[in-house]
Amino acid sequence: MTGLGTSQRRSADDGSSPERGAGPERQRSWQLWPPEISWDPGPLAARARAAAAGLTPAALWRNHRLFTIVACVSVIPRVIAALGFKPALLIQDSFSYLAEGVHLTPLSQLRPAGYPLMLRVLEPFHSLLLVTTLQHLMGIGLGVIIYGVLRTRGLPAWGATLAAIPTLFDSRQIWLESSILPDTLFTLVLMIAVAILIVRPKPTIWQAVIVGLLVSWASVIRGNGAPVFVIILAFLLLQRVGWKVFTACLAAFAIPLLGYALIFFAEYGQLNITNSSGLFLWSRTTSFANCATIKPPADLASLCPENQPGHPTSPAPAWSVNALLNERSPADYLWAAGAWYRTDADPGINAYNNKLAMQFAERAILAQPLDYAKTVGEGVFLTFFATDRSQTYLSDHFTVAPHVSTLAPYMKSDEHKYAHTTSNTHVVQPWAFFMFLYQLPVWFPGIVFFGVLTAGLVVLIARWRTWGRYAGLAWGVAVVNLVVPIAAVEPDYRYALSSVPFACLALGLACIPKRTWRAATTAVPAPEPEPAPESAPGPEPAAEPEPAAEPDPAA
Repeated sequence: MTGLGTSQRRSADDGSSPERGAGPERQRSWQLWPPEISWDPGPLAARARAAAAGLTPAALWRNHRLFTIVACVSVIPRVIAALGFKPALLIQDSFSYLAEGVHLTPLSQLRPAGYPLMLRVLEPFHSLLLVTTLQHLMGIGLGVIIYGVLRTRGLPAWGATLAAIPTLFDSRQIWLESSILPDTLFTLVLMIAVAILIVRPKPTIWQAVIVGLLVSWASVIRGNGAPVFVIILAFLLLQRVGWKVFTACLAAFAIPLLGYALIFFAEYGQLNITNSSGLFLWSRTTSFANCATIKPPADLASLCPENQPGHPTSPAPAWSVNALLNERSPADYLWAAGAWYRTDADPGINAYNNKLAMQFAERAILAQPLDYAKTVGEGVFLTFFATDRSQTYLSDHFTVAPHVSTLAPYMKSDEHKYAHTTSNTHVVQPWAFFMFLYQLPVWFPGIVFFGVLTAGLVVLIARWRTWGRYAGLAWGVAVVNLVVPIAAVEPDYRYALSSVPFACLALGLACIPKRTWRAATTAVPAPEPEPAPESAPGPEPAAEPEPAAEPDPAA
């Protein structure tokens, strides 16, 4: 108060504002109802107006011409895919999602309901084309976010556009968007959370809450999404955001998941989000489990791979790519007609069988940790060097024949309840032919994916003390999205596709010039000078200027 004159000190003491001058004093009051709410929308409204001004066609063409052209061109193959494959691309999993989109409860014991929640919102329109169109927009939105984050941090337009190109044009990404599958939504939700933390590395409490809620939703969109939150928490700790922000993010993540688990408990008596995690992990162990080493008890002996129908009599040759690609997959064991859980005392996917499967999987991993690590390593290896152009439906190719050759009666019923049609995927010429031509040269090769991940790791380590931790956040999410599905289920390239945008974002962040990054992170607009008071009896003593803060290179 020492910088105020006598009259100003008096007005400040009695609660009136010095800007009001001799006007009537504002009386303080308190009332229970209706409550008095005071909110100044000025800064937020100004920021919104500035953002809207930057998104006009003229501003986009002036400031982001290259990316605008690229993004508009990426719409073309998506339109061709929508015209060429109707009503949508459908695999076996798609029909269970459609069934849950009609009836969210009781919750599915096989997969969580994060994606069916979106389907339920769109269900009144009874249109699979609407679902895939929205997913195509999500795919373009991923590219926009990658570009926007990198430009905000200071990467040149050509570099930011290059980082977004794999997401915008990869034919398998477009295949995924054209399918009734949760992966595009999963990737977008996680990308928004990561973008918030990179653009706002010192998040406020409400921003941390949004991040926590987004990752929580991603955890029930795809069952293996929760481990990403470990990377988020590690980043917040490195940024020293404070216990309030950290706790807010943790609570926003945990509370919705706990609520989902409580609903699941009320329906099935298990505090979980599915009754299938143990079954999937058991199927993963069939690639290496040796019951002579594991020595399972009698109640688990039926889970040994050699006791399953169709088990090969001889092992595949070590490190033979052809043998690895053609050997019996975990899915072959899991969905076999005579699998153990279909014929035991309590058949089906349920808590009892899930518990038995988890017990066997834990024993197998503890007894053979090196074999388990080798199996996961082989899956990662095949992702980069072998499986990205195979001809199975798991490789995300547009094909002439539908991925499900004949729809079973329950599939037709599920599709009819949701979309009022029983049509299988069929091609429409000439559009399908154009898509077949497009996918031959336009894809993101696994070897290039490996190069992007490796280069991103090398550069972010070299620049860790300055801005490498931001690249490390995106890189960590990419690795988790790549490795966790392989470790918990099986190699499936559609799971790996969700890590590609984060790997490209990480490399782009790591390549930002030091001077450009520092300018982008430390530039703070100067506050506008406040108007001088109307009634001042005399010249006021000038306040001593505060010393300028040193820029923090790690900010």
